[in-house]
Amino acid sequence: MPNALSGLLAALLLATPCLADSPVGVRTLAADSGDDPRRLSLSVWYPAEGGGTVEEVGGNAVFLGQPAHRDAAMAPGQHPLVLLSHGGLRSAADSGAWLSGRLAENGFVVVEVNGPRPDSAAGAVDEIWRRPQDVSRALDRVLQDPTLSAMVDPARIAVAGHALGGTAALALGGGRFDADAFVSACTAETDGPDCGWFRAQGVALAEVDRGMLDRAHRDPRIGTAIAIDPEYADVFRAPSLTEQGTKIRVIWLGAPEHPHIAEAGVAQTVIGTATTYDAFPACTPKGTFILAEDGGDATLCDTEAAARASIHDDIAQHIRTPLDQ
Repeated sequence: MPNALSGLLAALLLATPCLADSPVGVRTLAADSGDDPRRLSLSVWYPAEGGGTVEEVGGNAVFLGQPAHRDAAMAPGQHPLVLLSHGGLRSAADSGAWLSGRLAENGFVVVEVNGPRPDSAAGAVDEIWRRPQDVSRALDRVLQDPTLSAMVDPARIAVAGHALGGTAALALGGGRFDADAFVSACTAETDGPDCGWFRAQGVALAEVDRGMLDRAHRDPRIGTAIAIDPEYADVFRAPSLTEQGTKIRVIWLGAPEHPHIAEAGVAQTVIGTATTYDAFPACTPKGTFILAEDGGDATLCDTEAAARASIHDDIAQHIRTPLDQ
């Protein structure tokens, strides 16, 4: 029994994120504009001087949270800004806290953009163009805040995203959607993400607002766009991904480089030891069992916590590098 208990304690220590030597602060900011019903909540992560109350952000019974000092004093000086849109259609708020914390530890201000989760497939079909708009609204809000805007280096503003958030990052970097390609993304031959969910509710991608999808969503204030396993990579017009001058990078987790992205001449990186599930937080010791009991996908927790933490470090490094140049 003592050996078993020691092993369990060691596993828990490896799975629990630690606060960095340099304090990381977090605060919440609303980004409402007039009578717009699409309410955004922004989690702002930043280098801190101290103070605040330590809490874990983004955790639940399945996933570990990221520790930070709530409402700590902000460190002086200007810092690079990363706007983060993490996850797919139904991702939980602050699911990218692990990445926000790592970047803030290294001197970045990070704003994770938490939009409303669609409660039906019919309400989700327009998310592909709404996500980029959410990020631009979040940037408006940050730059209008006297305290936050003073912390931001306007020459180093970036967007990063995973899954549908990665799609948003590509659009904000100048990528233009091909509406015909998008509405065909759930054909039997080329099933895209969430196609089963759309079909089960009788919703076709053709119901998308094509006028909004066809619009340019590039935000010229953003100099770098980094997409992690972006969804719908095939629905961008390839030349548009490089013709606006924004630095665009794509990170693939385990998957090979994407031929359509390569055709556009976009820089790609493959983390061969990872899977797309490694963009989720590290799992709690009971995460696998909870998912299995609830009918969820238990393979979300297949990667051991220490290995996933190492992959998270790699992803953060690949995001920091172009902004340090």
